[in-house]
Amino acid sequence: MKISVMGIEYNQLLSGKALAEMGNDVMHISKDNKRIENIKRGFYNAEEAMVIKNSNFDNSITFTSNIKDALRDTNMCFISEGYSENPEEQMENLLKSAKEVGANMSKHMFIIDRAAKTSDRVASIKATIQEELSKRNEKLTFEIISDPDFLRA
Repeated sequence: MKISVMGIEYNQLLSGKALAEMGNDVMHISKDNKRIENIKRGFYNAEEAMVIKNSNFDNSITFTSNIKDALRDTNMCFISEGYSENPEEQMENLLKSAKEVGANMSKHMFIIDRAAKTSDRVASIKATIQEELSKRNEKLTFEIISDPDFLRA
């Protein structure tokens, strides 16, 4: 299965590693093009090195800053709010990720949110993605899966 993971922080990298170990092709997405290029060249920060250097998955884990390319063949996309002490900022970041998914997805997909607080988040994520699809006049379908323990790193 082709899976995208939005983010290249430690927990996202661990999740990607676990998904790759299960036989999936995993593509990590980040807007930080410089960091992505460094990873591709084998230059890692300490957290990246702990996960990536100890992985040997024959190219089943890749990295990109091009979300459109990443979502083209994706069956499942993990979204993340990134780290913040501020709950409002976390939600804002999560909805930015959802907006990017809606603006760039090209086929039916499962979107996974691993937050513990699920009721309002699922509705907000769904509405955000649907709004972006409507702007593009797309009739694509998607499912939001909310499971705080799914591949918790």
